[in-house]
Amino acid sequence: MLFLLDGQTKTPKWNGFPLHETLSAEVEETLNGDFTLQFDYPITDSGIYKELVTDKLILCPVPYVKKQLFRIKKPVEENDRVRVTCQHITDDIMRRSILPVSNQNVTCQSALGQLISKAKRDIAPFSFDSDITKKRSFNTTETATLYQVLMDGKHSILGTWEGELVRDNFLFTIKEHRGKNRGVVISTHHNLEKFDRTRSSQSIVTRIYASSIFKPEGEKEEKTLSVMVESPLIHQYPYVHEAEYENNNLHTEEELRQWAMAKFSNDHLDQVSEVIEIEAFELDGQEVQLGDEVTLKSRLHQVDVVKRAVGYRFNALTEQITSISFDDTVAFGGQGVSGNPISSVANELLTLNDGKIQRQIERERANLSRVLDFNMSRVNKDVEDGIERAKAEAIRSGNQAAVDYLSSEAAEIRFAAIQKAKIDELTVSNSAWMRRLVSHQVLTEYLNAIEVNANKVVIPGSHKPVFSLDSNGNISIDTPLLKVRGEELATKSQLSKLSLTPGPKGDKGVSISQIEEYYLASNQKTGVLTSTSGWSKTIPVLTDTIKYLWNYKRTVFTDGNETSTTPVVIGVYGNKGDTGQTLYTWKMYADSEKGEGVSPSPKGKRYFGLAVNRPTATPSTNPSDYTWSSFFEGTVLGGRNYIDDYAMRETSFTNLQSEWRKEIVEDSTSVSGISIKMTCTKAGSGGFKRDFFDLRTRIGQTMTFSVELKASRAVSMMIGSELGGTKPVSLTANWERVVSSWKVSSNSTWSFVFTLSSGAWAQGDVVWLRNVQLEDGNVATAPGPSLADLMKQIDGKADQSFMKQQLDILTEKTESIRVDMEARALASEVSDWLKTYKEFEKSNKETLTKFNQDFVTNTQRIAAIEADLKSNALLLQFVNTYLRAGDNGVIIGKKDNSEFIELTPQGMMIKSAGNAVMTVTSGVIKIHHGVFVETLQVGYYRLEAARHNPKHLVCRFIDSKT
Repeated sequence: MLFLLDGQTKTPKWNGFPLHETLSAEVEETLNGDFTLQFDYPITDSGIYKELVTDKLILCPVPYVKKQLFRIKKPVEENDRVRVTCQHITDDIMRRSILPVSNQNVTCQSALGQLISKAKRDIAPFSFDSDITKKRSFNTTETATLYQVLMDGKHSILGTWEGELVRDNFLFTIKEHRGKNRGVVISTHHNLEKFDRTRSSQSIVTRIYASSIFKPEGEKEEKTLSVMVESPLIHQYPYVHEAEYENNNLHTEEELRQWAMAKFSNDHLDQVSEVIEIEAFELDGQEVQLGDEVTLKSRLHQVDVVKRAVGYRFNALTEQITSISFDDTVAFGGQGVSGNPISSVANELLTLNDGKIQRQIERERANLSRVLDFNMSRVNKDVEDGIERAKAEAIRSGNQAAVDYLSSEAAEIRFAAIQKAKIDELTVSNSAWMRRLVSHQVLTEYLNAIEVNANKVVIPGSHKPVFSLDSNGNISIDTPLLKVRGEELATKSQLSKLSLTPGPKGDKGVSISQIEEYYLASNQKTGVLTSTSGWSKTIPVLTDTIKYLWNYKRTVFTDGNETSTTPVVIGVYGNKGDTGQTLYTWKMYADSEKGEGVSPSPKGKRYFGLAVNRPTATPSTNPSDYTWSSFFEGTVLGGRNYIDDYAMRETSFTNLQSEWRKEIVEDSTSVSGISIKMTCTKAGSGGFKRDFFDLRTRIGQTMTFSVELKASRAVSMMIGSELGGTKPVSLTANWERVVSSWKVSSNSTWSFVFTLSSGAWAQGDVVWLRNVQLEDGNVATAPGPSLADLMKQIDGKADQSFMKQQLDILTEKTESIRVDMEARALASEVSDWLKTYKEFEKSNKETLTKFNQDFVTNTQRIAAIEADLKSNALLLQFVNTYLRAGDNGVIIGKKDNSEFIELTPQGMMIKSAGNAVMTVTSGVIKIHHGVFVETLQVGYYRLEAARHNPKHLVCRFIDSKT
């Protein structure tokens, strides 16, 4: 499903206007290349196509990174549809200007940090991250676009660090390697549908000129190394293709030669490039992601190779990958710029000032904040989604132990520990960023640039170096006084002159020399002392008469003193109980919910039966002994709250018989932050109600209503929707969440009631409510605000406080579901069920596959028969209308005989208006009545109207030669 959003939208969290009529939608992404969406939308009376204008956003599902934002770039109106071309949201900043950058021997993350700081204007909300730790040098000498600096060619940041780009809405991540080898094999006659292989010699290089420019230690002039290497395959081609490469980090000719030869052995520059594009059937549960290594086999094309997935096409409506492109190497864009490192550093030093450093630090800090927020949101979202599914499974299986555990204090403690671990994990993974910001690494890297390109610091006007650095990394400082942060440092010679005087020896301390445990068996429950006789260092045997085990501890210290604890009872003899009965759990499988076709094997079965607390180990074959449940009937989850103002802060209630007063009470334990206090001001029956949501729009849907309630006294109430969704509940002084699920089947009314089941309210009675929720499905999820509530919070609160509040809500919701999942794992019944289901799934794999094949074949046969029947029906209708048998032969024409043709063995006759117009018999045509509009020709003579006067008849002689 595609959604249309306003062009100023800054988050992919909320769905926009649904584009239900979309005809087709395809996402195409190339590794380190294009990332586009193209879809067709019909031109209909709904007029929605008019909203598809440039610069609006489309929210679209994408493989691997879930929903992504695309900006409309080119809508083209055709005859009956609009064809829309969109670019990924990251294209928004590709044309931003970046000032010259200088990076010497730094990590990829450091280079990205400088890219951010060198932008002429802040590029928020976009952020950059990388996991590449290897160090490289990258410089530019001119102002360029962000696209050129980031990813245009091998001389960009992406090309220099040889990274692979992941675009996830507003986050750029450069990974050292995207994807892995998952053991996927795509082969002919199995799952390979389409095979396209393109070979090209355009990019072959057989001779390389490599160079390195650097300044040797202690030298003033730069040194240039140059080598020429040839490919071992150079004589296999009728031509020589040359290329130049530069690596200024290599300082010997041998290192440079080996590096250049690696271009042939590792990058295969001397071989014909081969790009394979395939379309595959279902991969039998195998998964292929962008960057993965996949084995391709085709007997027809004589292919058995391992290739990397470098591109894909994805059907966004069916959410299936339709084709995958494979290649040996990952390509980068066009040609970038990498300037001379010496001049780049010099320019950087000339323009360096405190103001720029501070701005760069602020921009990097903002980028880190965005990366952390994104990672936190993604981790919590994944955990929340997974635990929601687990919670639904636990509720469906009726595991009350898990439900009880959720509300316990132990669950809350466990939740806090897990949440802290998740946050610590994110913090540790970003520790390099933290150290970078705390130590002003931006400034440190400028100093590193100085150390690489200059080995000394000289005071202006003097030739004597104050600071020097040798090849071993030893730093020499020639100054009479050295201070750090205003504090004078002591020298080695000064420290050597210090003398230390030992202090007096202290008194010997007292320690424990011995600890002894003493035990005594007694028939006394009280009154036993350490002086009582019978104490022993061994544990005695208890009996049914002497059944109390006493104990005390004696501690001896090194100074001769000792202490003893007061004797206490640590054990009591227990009488032998009755022999327990061993109970068993039976499991069987069947074809229906009534237990038909009962069997101990799950093969081919659709229902699972469970019988607990049975006296024998042998399962019964009587279906009535079991509780049956379907393997394939799942639980429907909603999650979206349809009730606006779920806190009920602005909600008003309608009185029913009795009268009520509403008050808002601050409540720190409530998700919404408040509770609603309803006080009875006039005694009577009934209660109150509220039209929370117009359910007439959800006719036929299963809905779940939930709300937290408590009362000033124990009462029995009916809670829920009047459309068949009310539920009896007993309220006490403790909060209880009431959940009611039902199928909406009437449109007569849509109120939600809170009424007494029996009796009457007394003046002063109080009912508290909080956290009301209405959602799709039959399982209640954790309460939360509706879309409208969230938009109000976004508009009405500062970003920082709002994000903190949302994080708290997310934290509480995540842990509650997380604990539920852990509790569910303790239930042996569910574990047994899951294990049995996996065995069932495995044993029925072949059966399901054949069923799918037979289903497709039968569907095609039915379609063909249906087409034949339609064709025959049209033919039969024509025959019944215009064709029938007469007395002399066959009659073609109207049934009233006003206009028809009669075919007989003697000839043919045409009648009109009941009279014979023409007959054909014995080779002669007789026309009884006829009008010739233009001409009549007999032999060489033709009769026609005169051209100058249509009332005159002209007879012309027609010669064949004319």
